[in-house]
Amino acid sequence: MKSKFLTGMCILALVQAASAMDEEKSYDLGKIVVTATKTELREAEIGASVTVITSEEIEEKGKMTVVELLRTVQGVNVTQQGGLGGFTQLYLRGGAPGHTMVMIDGIEVKYPMEMDGGFFDFAHLTTDNIERIEVIRGPQSTLYGSSAMSGVINIITKKGKGKPKFSVSSEGGSYKTFHKSVGLTGGAERGDYSFSVSRVDSDGISGAAGGSEKDGSRITTASSRMGLKMFGSTKLGLSLRYNDGESDIDDGANNDDPNYTAEKKMFCGGINFDQPVADWWEHKLHLSLVNTERAYRDLPDSDSPTEDKDSWYKGEIKKLDWQHNLLPSDFDTVTLGFDYKKEAGSTYYRSKTYISALDEKTFDNKGIYAQNHLNLGDRFFTTLGLRTDTHEIFGAETTYKLSSAYLIPQSGTRFKANWGTAFRAPSLYQLYSSYGDINLKPEESESYDMGIEQNLLDKKVFLSATYFHNDFTNMLGFDMATYKYKNIDKAETKGVEAEAKLIPIRNLTLKLSHTYLKAEDKNSNEPLTRRAKYKQNLNVNYAFLKKGNINLNLARVLKRHDKKGWPSTLIELEDYMKVDVSASYDLTRNFQIFGRLDNLFDKDYQEVYGYSALGISFSAGVKATF
Repeated sequence: MKSKFLTGMCILALVQAASAMDEEKSYDLGKIVVTATKTELREAEIGASVTVITSEEIEEKGKMTVVELLRTVQGVNVTQQGGLGGFTQLYLRGGAPGHTMVMIDGIEVKYPMEMDGGFFDFAHLTTDNIERIEVIRGPQSTLYGSSAMSGVINIITKKGKGKPKFSVSSEGGSYKTFHKSVGLTGGAERGDYSFSVSRVDSDGISGAAGGSEKDGSRITTASSRMGLKMFGSTKLGLSLRYNDGESDIDDGANNDDPNYTAEKKMFCGGINFDQPVADWWEHKLHLSLVNTERAYRDLPDSDSPTEDKDSWYKGEIKKLDWQHNLLPSDFDTVTLGFDYKKEAGSTYYRSKTYISALDEKTFDNKGIYAQNHLNLGDRFFTTLGLRTDTHEIFGAETTYKLSSAYLIPQSGTRFKANWGTAFRAPSLYQLYSSYGDINLKPEESESYDMGIEQNLLDKKVFLSATYFHNDFTNMLGFDMATYKYKNIDKAETKGVEAEAKLIPIRNLTLKLSHTYLKAEDKNSNEPLTRRAKYKQNLNVNYAFLKKGNINLNLARVLKRHDKKGWPSTLIELEDYMKVDVSASYDLTRNFQIFGRLDNLFDKDYQEVYGYSALGISFSAGVKATF
C-alpha cells in the first residue's frame, strides 16, 4: 500500500517540475469546504475526495430526507428497511455504518448504545433548514478520532442573512404523506439567525416484503442556528436540532407485525466561540451535547397473541474541542487542537419471560491533534496530520495522514493522492452488555487513494476518476462460540469512483457518476453484504424562464448481496433502476409551487432482504416566503 501511494506522490512531483515554467492561467478552486481540514479551503486545495451538496441542489432535487440526497453521491451505499421512517444505514467506500462519522454543524451524532457499533440511523433526518452537506471520503481520524474510518459527513444548517424572511410550506402526496414546515431567517453585520419547525405524517407501506399491514411514520423536527459578533472579530454561535420520530415496524424480513412501534428521539446542541488573538493566530472553542433515546414496544396481536415486550436504549455524548489555527506565513497553516469526549448509555429490555437492564456505563477519550497545510504557489497543496487518542478502556491509539493535490491551470488538470490510518473504538454496548467484553481493542484501518480531475471546453466539461483501497483489521464480530463480541474480522474494500459533469447549453447541467466497489470479508472470502458492486447515477437539471426548474435523477444499483435466514446464507439481491423527477415554478416573488414523482416506473426492489421499498409515489405542494 505504501509503495503505491509513494509512487502517486512521485508522479505529482514530476508533473510539478515539468510544468513549472508554463504560462499562468486561472483555475476554478471550487466551493468552500470546512470539514476536510477544520479550516476554510477551496475544494481544489484539498487532496481528499470531497462532494458538496449545495442548497441549490437540495432545492432542485426536492427531496424530503437527507438520505435521499446522499444516495446520489459516489462511493455511498444506502439501505432502508421499508419506506419513510424505516431503519436506514449508510456504507461509505464499503466500510461498515459505524465507520462513517456523521455530524450536524460539526456535532458528532450517533447512538452510543448501538449493538453493531455506534452508528447514525438516518431514518428521521429531514432536509428542513439544511444549507449544505459536505461528504469527505477516506480516513479522517487525525482530526476527528474514532469512527471516521471511511469518511465524514457534515450536515450544515442554514445561516440567516439579510432582511427577516418568514416562510411556510405544505405538501401532500401518496401513502397519505403530508409535510408541513415554517421557518424564519435573517441577519446583519452583528448577528444572524435561522429557525425551522416541521412535521411529516405518512401512512407508509408494509416494511415487510409481501405484507399487507402499512407501517406509518410521524416525524417532528425543530432546528435553529444563531450567530453573534460580540466585539472586534470575536464570534459566538449556537446550533440546536431536535428530532422526534415514531414509526411502525415489523418483526423482521417478510414478517408483518401490526402492533410493533419504534420511537427515536435526538437532541444535539453546540456552542462555538471563535476569537482571533493576533493576525497569525485564532482559536476556536466548541462545546456540544447529544442526547439520544430509542424505545420499542411490541403489543399482542392476532398473529402473536402472547407477544408483549418493550425495550429502550439511552445515550449521551459530551464533547469539548479547542482548536488553534496558526499562520506562520501566507502559505502555511498550522492547526493544533485538543478534544475531550465522554460517552454514556444505558439499556432496558422486558418480555413476558425475561427482563434485563444495563445501568448507565461511561467511557471518555482525550485526543491531541496537529495538522500542517502548505500552499505552494497556488499549485501544490499538501496536508500532514498526526493525532494521539487516549481512551479510558484500551489506552493510546495514534493515527496519521498525508494528503496532497497539484494543479495544472494551463490544461485544467488536478492530481490528488491520500494515505492515512484510522480507528473505531468499541461501542458502550459492545464493551459492557452481557454480549460485550471489556478487553476489546479498537478496529483499525490503513487506506490510500489517488485520482485525477480534468476541466475541458472552458469548464463546460468536468471529468474525474479516483482509485481507493482500504484494509480493515481487528474488526469486531460476534463469536458464536462464546456468544460475545470479539476482534475477529478483517476486510478489504477497493474500487473506482468516476464522475462527469457537462453543461451543453445554458441552464442545462448533466452529472453522471459511477462507483465500482469490491468489498470482501477476508476471513470467508465472501462479498460484504449490502454494498453494491456497481452503482451509477445520472442527474439532469434544467432551469427555464428564470422561474422554473425540472430535475431528473436515474439510479442503477447492480450486484448486491445480503444474508437470509438463520443460520444465514448469502444471497444476491435483484438489480434495479429507479427514476425520480421533481419540478418547481415561481408563480410570483413570494409563491412557489413544486411537485415530485419518485420511482416513476414503479420498480419493485429490495435494499435489505425481506423488506419492501417504496413504489411509485407522487407529491405536490406550495411554498410562500414573506
